[in-house]
Formats: sequence, structure tokens, C-alpha cells
Amino acid sequence: MSSMATTYTPGKLLVSIVSRNQGETVVAASKRAGARGGTILLAKGTADNAILRMLYLAQTDKDIVLTLLQDETASAVVSALQSDTCLKKKTSGVGFVIRVPGILKHTLSTICELPFSPAEATEEVSSMSTQATHEMICVIVNTGYAEDVMSMARKAGAKGGTILNARGTGREEDVKFFGITIVPEKEMLLVLVEKNQAATVLDAIRKTACLTEPGIGIAFCIDVEQFFLLGQTA
Repeated sequence: MSSMATTYTPGKLLVSIVSRNQGETVVAASKRAGARGGTILLAKGTADNAILRMLYLAQTDKDIVLTLLQDETASAVVSALQSDTCLKKKTSGVGFVIRVPGILKHTLSTICELPFSPAEATEEVSSMSTQATHEMICVIVNTGYAEDVMSMARKAGAKGGTILNARGTGREEDVKFFGITIVPEKEMLLVLVEKNQAATVLDAIRKTACLTEPGIGIAFCIDVEQFFLLGQTA
């Protein structure tokens, strides 16, 4: 008799950043190439243009599309986004791929599947780090500070970033324990840089004045396996 089994399989997370309302185009192209679907997040960009910043026009509305893929479909989906004619007609977006050690799957099986091994995950991440060409720096700060962080990152060589609105999950007892005020409203800043720039940009972010205060924010890096322009083939 068949039963539902829980398994984990390696895969990839495709992150596409495009202009507002282009997210549906990305999802449609991805599905035609074999993806099961995608999740669209609303964000704002920070253009690297001094004149636009002076005129307060640098921020642009963005869609971030998250597409979880199995290894065998990843190349086809990336190629589809690079060659999609609808994306070529508009301002090109960017995409990048992050290795995911384990995707949860529910399957019908008569065999008891082995659980996901943390050791396997470590091997996957270690292997990926040697091939990564870019890094995504993620900074989570209290609302109103992301632009200050982006300014420091840009001075260190970053071209731009994408800001998402978010919300923290601090409990009242956490606030009392740490002795600081945890602001629930957050901003998440995503900055994509070449791997050899990452340490310099991250160090500049660390020196941002607002981040010297306890409880303001946190930053971390994720290796990016592949970076490409949407609507443009190599």
C-alpha cells in the first residue's frame, strides 16, 4: 500500500529582479520552460545615477520573482528568460541563481525514504562556494535605514540594490531580555556584487553609522552560482 513520504532533493532558487508588473512575464516564461510557478514580491530599486538621486527620482518600483527549480530544469529556465522577446522589449532586469541543498517534497511511496542529511547540505554549499562568481549581501534594518546602508555600499563599489518592506517577529520578552527596543517594521536590502568586491562592500556596510547602535540591523552574505541579464543572451 502506498503512503505519503517526505523527501528532500537538491535544487536551485532563481531570483529575478525586474520592473514593476513584469513579474508575471517572468513567471509565464519560466513555466513555459518547465518551472512549476513562482512567487512575486514587491520592492523598490536604488538606481546608481547621481542626477536622479538629486531629483529624488532614483527609486523605482520593482518585482522580485522567486522560482524554485530542480537541477534538470534550471538551465532551460535561465535560457528562456535570457531570450524572452517580451523582456527584450523593455528595460532589462537581472537574474541570479542560488544553490538550495534541500527542497521538501511529498511523494507517494512504499519505501521509507532516508531523511535529509545535514552533512550533504554542507558538501553542497562547500562545492558551490568554489564556483560562485557573485555574492548577494542581505541587510535587514529598521525602517528608514536601508538608504543609509545603500549609500555606504555604493561608495565601496556596489552599483545599486533592491529594498523590500518587511516586519520583524520580536516578542515582548525578547525586548526585555536584550534591553533594547525592537522595531517591528523592517527593510531588507539586497545588494548583488562580484565576489572579489564582497568583503570591501560588507566592511563599508558594517561601518554605517546607524549600524553601530544595538538592535538596528544585521547583515549576511549568500554565494550566487550564476548571474545574468534577463532578455539578453551572452
